[in-house]
Amino acid sequence: MFRSTLSLLLLFHFFAAPSILAQDHPTKASPFDAIRWLEQQVQVQVGGKWYIPIAIDVVEVEQILEKCRQQWPGQLQKRFAEDLMEAMALLGHEPGDTVTLRLKPVEATTEIVLDGIPNTIGKRQQLRGDRNQQPTPMRSAPSWLSKKQVEQEIAAFTAALRDQFAYLHLKGIDLDEAIEKEVRNYYSKGLPDRMPPVDLVMILQRVLMQFGDGHADVRSSNFRLGEGEPFNPFLLDDIDGKLVAYQQKRNDLLDPKYPYVVSLDGRPIEDCIDDMTPFIASGSPQLVRHRAIRLLRAISWWRRVEDGGFHDHERVMYRPFDLELSSRDGKKTQTVKIQPSDHKPPYRQWPHSESRLLEENIGYLRLVRMDHRAVEDVYRWMPRFRDTDGLIVDVRGNGGGTRKALLALAGFLLGDQESPWVGNFAVYRKSSKFDADHLANRFMRRIDSDEWTPEQRLTIDLAIATFKPEWQVPDGFSQWHALVLDRTGHPHEFPYAKEVVILSDAGCFSATDIFLGALELHPRVTLMGTASSGGSARSQRFTLPHSLIEVKCASMASFRPNGKLYDGNGVEVDIEVHPDPSFFIMGGDDRVLEAAVTHLRSR
Repeated sequence: MFRSTLSLLLLFHFFAAPSILAQDHPTKASPFDAIRWLEQQVQVQVGGKWYIPIAIDVVEVEQILEKCRQQWPGQLQKRFAEDLMEAMALLGHEPGDTVTLRLKPVEATTEIVLDGIPNTIGKRQQLRGDRNQQPTPMRSAPSWLSKKQVEQEIAAFTAALRDQFAYLHLKGIDLDEAIEKEVRNYYSKGLPDRMPPVDLVMILQRVLMQFGDGHADVRSSNFRLGEGEPFNPFLLDDIDGKLVAYQQKRNDLLDPKYPYVVSLDGRPIEDCIDDMTPFIASGSPQLVRHRAIRLLRAISWWRRVEDGGFHDHERVMYRPFDLELSSRDGKKTQTVKIQPSDHKPPYRQWPHSESRLLEENIGYLRLVRMDHRAVEDVYRWMPRFRDTDGLIVDVRGNGGGTRKALLALAGFLLGDQESPWVGNFAVYRKSSKFDADHLANRFMRRIDSDEWTPEQRLTIDLAIATFKPEWQVPDGFSQWHALVLDRTGHPHEFPYAKEVVILSDAGCFSATDIFLGALELHPRVTLMGTASSGGSARSQRFTLPHSLIEVKCASMASFRPNGKLYDGNGVEVDIEVHPDPSFFIMGGDDRVLEAAVTHLRSR
């Protein structure tokens, strides 16, 4: 009886009415700096320029507007500005911290695409203030901060971290000393009489990155790490310690005969990567490297370091630079002259492949992001894979989302005679801002909860008996919580008894780390590719009062059942396979997928 009740509850989570799904969205946010209406046409401001919005991620703006009209009659303008995330959730799409915008400049006819636009609470608050306080708009971020204001901002920053930040004591770092050191990195004589907010963003960013929280971030409404023209007109990716350069349209390598990067503007590429690391969370080596490589897209960043300062001289930033490339065997090199571009090259999701049945009678399930579509794909494709000889689940490049797809797939992997298993242990920082069910949207409950079934209780007792966390969390945390993977009772669910290979890489993060770390415990699951980045946070946000700087930090310390933290480690693979340079271009060689097929056939 209890199991039936639990199954119904899980079904409710998966197939809740649209209004319930909308409430699951973690924040009220917006990617727009400002919104205006010309008669019935909406125009949005992004980066100081006005556009007609066409689509947000994969959702057409016309669909969003129509949903606003239906859901909130007579409140179109208010709801589009203030409840954009809820409207998109009602349409079945929940954006992440950044979005891709398809826009048409007001004075042009050609559409453009802007990738990686921050989707923040601060922007939504600004829009709400613009509407509620017209004709007097909400206060915008100041151009300068007085010394007293900076001191108050730092005090607010430290107070919030001490109240909410789960990893404040993880590495034995003294917060006050770290702030003082970073201040003196920028201002050798201490705080000046006034400071531009961008300097405070950089100081606090470098401080927060030292604690190892992969989700942590510091940003303002007009500044975010890695933003700002110009950019490299190509993309970079890593293969076993070597950087591959390829065309941003993924139609070819930058130079097919010389795929690897040796130096950037005369500096060894590894030195350039090292220069980026202070601005990146000191997490796993693969997380740091993955993010540093992407940060190199922004020429303004590596040239500021290269030129010894954080000035923004357009003549310096836009001058051409040399890119030294090497052959596959490293015996030959070639140098090409590169002209910086105003367009930020987007990585988007890769590999760009679809779920399908492979010729070898092996199922291939591609999960691009851990969202509602991933859950739908699990239930759509698993019945089609019922009679296959094996299953490949490809989550490469999947930056996370929710845990619903994990619960859905785990329900298929439990055989008739198999018991549920624990996929995650966690605690959260006690704070007056957090409810007792703070981890409920992570599908976690206290291990002493009376809601567990007897079988789940036995599973937890066995797992906790051998659980030895690598970090002994200090006082001030909740009791231990557990994520238990069990059958869901979904009508499409059946026991899939064949071998499963899951493909991973450094692009896997957050909910995808949990996906990998939980499923790799199953005896029929093999992880292949390269290790994930590592991160599991239950992030919280707070805004500093004067500068309106937004800070994001982890409230949860999250562990694998083997005791390892997700942050700082990631999830290692059982069989390491690195891609070929051609993997990053359309029609290239996917050695990792080929290795997975070979492995399943051999089993």
